[in-house]
Amino acid sequence: MAKAKGLVFPLGLVLVWVLLGCTGTLNSQILPSLGEVLETFGYLFREGLLWSHLSSSLFRVFAGFALATLVGVPIGILMGCVPQSREWFGPTLHFLRQIPPTALIPVFLLWFGIGEAPKLAVIFYAAIFPIIVNGALGVQEIPQDYFEVSRVLCLSPWKTLRNLVIPGSWGSVFTGLRLGMGMSWRAIVAAEMLASTSGLGYLVMTARSLARVDEMFVGILVIGFMGILIDAAFITLENHLIPMWRSAKRVGRGERDAKCASRTAPSLQEV
Repeated sequence: MAKAKGLVFPLGLVLVWVLLGCTGTLNSQILPSLGEVLETFGYLFREGLLWSHLSSSLFRVFAGFALATLVGVPIGILMGCVPQSREWFGPTLHFLRQIPPTALIPVFLLWFGIGEAPKLAVIFYAAIFPIIVNGALGVQEIPQDYFEVSRVLCLSPWKTLRNLVIPGSWGSVFTGLRLGMGMSWRAIVAAEMLASTSGLGYLVMTARSLARVDEMFVGILVIGFMGILIDAAFITLENHLIPMWRSAKRVGRGERDAKCASRTAPSLQEV
């Protein structure tokens, strides 16, 4: 029911858009009709232009996001496990988080030149901070009693990481990944608008320069719908993986309790 309510407003906007187009009151140089936009979408799709730009944007986003994940998740977990690291590096990370990725596009162009590297740097910068912050928060939210139990059982750092830290922080880490992907998608579109020869951002800016408002709206709508699809994919993956981790944690907890009972039983008998 809640999802149905959420569709009322956008469907109402589409209906108004259609009605205005049917009455002929729209200026195609300001707001083209929905029919014109759909016709242009069909043309770009048939010619392969839309897929070419979309695939370029997706490749850049997933490449930069994967790199941010490989770097950000270990740093976040480390900062969550080591309080001293938060004291040393926390203020610097907080400062860097305040700088929008788009503000660094000229710097990345100066450092890396024209090509894919500055775009990947923008995506990496946009995605890594939500990943680090949520990873650290996920570890901090694990009850300290669990760490005390791991020390009592003399678990190695690797076993503590595998059996406690990763399962305990996974929900927060995944939230950071979802936020990082959203930031990546918005950042790459902005980067392509300023320094690219392909991609959805480039499509929008080129259409604006050529006064092709219908193409511009096609690019904008595809950007929005792709963002929704990517976020929905992350939500689906999260709903599938989090219960698996919780189940694994329950199994692990049961095994741990059994080991504790087996270890304490002899001492109780001796008493």
